[in-house]
Amino acid sequence: MKIVSYNINGIRAANKLGLLGWIKQFDADIFCLQEVRCSQMMTKEILFGSGEQMDLFDKPSDDKLTTFYPTYNCGSVAGYAGTLILSKEKPSKVFYDMGKFWADDEGRTTTVVFNDIAVVNAYIPNGNSRLEFKMKYLNALTQFIQYLQKQYKVICVGDFNIAHNEIDLTNPKECKNKSVFLPIERKAMDNLLKSNLVDAFRALNPDKIEYSWRSYRSRKDPNYKGWKYRIDYVLVDSKLAEKLEACELLDLIYSDHLPVVCKIKI
Repeated sequence: MKIVSYNINGIRAANKLGLLGWIKQFDADIFCLQEVRCSQMMTKEILFGSGEQMDLFDKPSDDKLTTFYPTYNCGSVAGYAGTLILSKEKPSKVFYDMGKFWADDEGRTTTVVFNDIAVVNAYIPNGNSRLEFKMKYLNALTQFIQYLQKQYKVICVGDFNIAHNEIDLTNPKECKNKSVFLPIERKAMDNLLKSNLVDAFRALNPDKIEYSWRSYRSRKDPNYKGWKYRIDYVLVDSKLAEKLEACELLDLIYSDHLPVVCKIKI
């Protein structure tokens, strides 16, 4: 199973930069996209457009392995948040939001189930203006994952808006009072990982310094010394950790985030 987690910073803008063409060419089983920032109707129009895009998301068949089943959770706030999952296999079950643990109208959480595996696509709130909201969301996400684990092996992916340790960001001393690296946020990440989850990238690359978010300016200026963070994760159930084969970041141009690509032998 190859899973891609990618904050696309708006599907309309990312599509203009060539995102859908890349998805069509890249060999992955599941694409979990965050920050779609588009209504479900318009997202469908983008996916089911004319020309070469049409055969990308047409109904899958035995002789057409490059097609995907879309699972939408775009929310009701125009141009804001939203998640989308594209999977080669049709999910046997879908959870929108987190049931009794959390409900909002921003489309931040979508879960698809394949046999005994549940894949949670999460877009954690930014804490700059809504820190309390963010902490409540993280608490609910932890409870929701523990609930799912009673029945499934869980893979939780997404933009967490948290740099977990000093190795995961530039200028950690300057960021200690900045949302993304606040002690309360890092502790919430600790609690989440204690739910029998493993950070796939760090498990396979214990000393590697890479960042999944960097400003557009930093891509053009190699001497740029501003903030960069690893805030996008693939967290896998500890029962799957020994089956991890690879986890890497791809340096693409379709967003200010980089996608995380994880391969698990299942």
